[in-house]
Amino acid sequence: MSLPDPVHLTTAADGIPRRVEDELTRLLYRSAGFGLFSNFVLAGILTLGVGPSFPWQQSLKWFGAIFLVSVARLALNIAFSRRNPAPAQLGLWRLAFVIGVTLAGVTWGAASWFFYGVENIFSLLLLMIIIAGMNAGAARSLAPVMLSYRIYVLTTLSPLTVRFLLADEPGGWTLALIIFTYVLFLLNTAKLHHNDLRRLYRLIFENEALVETLSSAMIKAEAASQAKGDFLATMSHEIRTPMNGVIGMLQLLRDSPLSPEQKTHADIAAGSADTLLRLLDDILNLTRIESGKVEFEQLPYAPSAALREVAALLSAQAREKDLSLNLKLPKDESFQVLGDDVRLKQVLINLTVNAIKFTEKGRIDLELSIAREDETRMALRFMIRDTGIGMSREVQLRLFQAFTQGDSSTTRRFGGSGLGLSIAQRLVRQMGGNISVSSTPNHGSEFSFEVTLPKATSSPTAITLPQPTKSLSGRVLVAEDDPINKRVIQLMLKRLGLECDVVDDGAAAVAAIEQASWDAVLMDCQMPIMDGFEATRRIRAHLQGRPLPIIALTANVMPADRAACLAVGMNDFLAKPVRQGELRTTLAKWLAKPPSPTDSRNG
Repeated sequence: MSLPDPVHLTTAADGIPRRVEDELTRLLYRSAGFGLFSNFVLAGILTLGVGPSFPWQQSLKWFGAIFLVSVARLALNIAFSRRNPAPAQLGLWRLAFVIGVTLAGVTWGAASWFFYGVENIFSLLLLMIIIAGMNAGAARSLAPVMLSYRIYVLTTLSPLTVRFLLADEPGGWTLALIIFTYVLFLLNTAKLHHNDLRRLYRLIFENEALVETLSSAMIKAEAASQAKGDFLATMSHEIRTPMNGVIGMLQLLRDSPLSPEQKTHADIAAGSADTLLRLLDDILNLTRIESGKVEFEQLPYAPSAALREVAALLSAQAREKDLSLNLKLPKDESFQVLGDDVRLKQVLINLTVNAIKFTEKGRIDLELSIAREDETRMALRFMIRDTGIGMSREVQLRLFQAFTQGDSSTTRRFGGSGLGLSIAQRLVRQMGGNISVSSTPNHGSEFSFEVTLPKATSSPTAITLPQPTKSLSGRVLVAEDDPINKRVIQLMLKRLGLECDVVDDGAAAVAAIEQASWDAVLMDCQMPIMDGFEATRRIRAHLQGRPLPIIALTANVMPADRAACLAVGMNDFLAKPVRQGELRTTLAKWLAKPPSPTDSRNG
């Protein structure tokens, strides 16, 4: 995942102080409601409380003034709520609020001045309590903008303080000092609250900016990952298409009469082509794992059978190096678990191929044991042991890193991309295990891992494939636009004893189906004029339910590609480059008939 753009982060951080100020202005208006209500109530109480000690005309004039100021402030507050001004306008609204607070403070300050000289102690105490209480209450509501609170404190308490200083009665200076101390307390309290608000909103906006930046970075990373996946899928298709021609022709060449020297040359070329194809598959596998697109099935299977399959698949490779490939399985091989045996075999094949590669003489042991089990789960331990070159502790520490081998001499001597072990480790970790290695230079290596799987409650679904007969018969339609691949598939089908016709695109394939009878169709997916998907849909519509095997023959090998082929009505899937054995096995499922010396077919 790419890091967020520093320029974007700086710009977002520079705008946060402005956003904090704007939010504090909005909070100022939101907090003003109760203060405005208390202005009306307390003004009425003060007017009634001091009324008997002063001419009612003077008291009512003051009440009228504070009433008008409060109404004006209320109207301002309502207008702000309705208009919800844009950030650019908040400065003017903040100024208007400060002016309103100033007018209210001056009016209350006038009450402190005019209503001070009363001999009624109740009226004097009422005045002092109301003025002091309003300042205490305003410390919270006006704290968002400290200027407004400072002005309010100054305008409301200064006249009363001056009155105490000018009073002839004893204790005036003491009362003035108390008010001064009270003012300092109020200002400090309001300042602390103001700072807390600023920190709170700053944290909120910084988190919002961070989330926005991270979301943007995540979107970019996902787009980059998707682009990488699309690029690799496209490159895989583009590489596999010519590789089909290379590997196909080499297979046909190796099955032809050759001199020993020619056969050696063909074998070397075929081995190099296989190595290139394995590298391509490893890169695609690693990409799918890193992008989290590898899905694990939960199907019943027998682990012992999976291990036997791996041994059978790689036995020829071991024999070529005169290595002994040995299996050690539990006494009861019939137990079954729920999981993905395809991914398990992929791991075992990678580890076993790695052991064969780095072992020049001796043996390879594949071992399966039951580490633990209870009524519902079973912990299986897999071990692959060899008598190969071994490795040092330093090499072991970096062994499972992608594109890494022991050292440069190992790469030159044995080849390989260094992806197999990395892929195996990632797959095992997704199964809940971890591959560990124990090795000593020149004394072999031991790779092992343990996975815990649920016990299967039912027998695995057995898929019995028809065994290839000695001969196949039938007419096969091939839809393929690449000239080299046309030639390869024609020769392969001819060697299998099949008749075939080749068309260049999907539209021609649909026309051929409408005009003649066929026993199977090999359908490329990406062709000009009409692709294989649309052609399959039209063929199925034309056949109206009549059976006709349509087999995808494509260089698109991602799981989604296979699913897309089956979804449009294709029956099977062959990935390019196709091997003659795979082609024969697949066609045998749909074309095989018991061999008969009188079997003939008229097209």
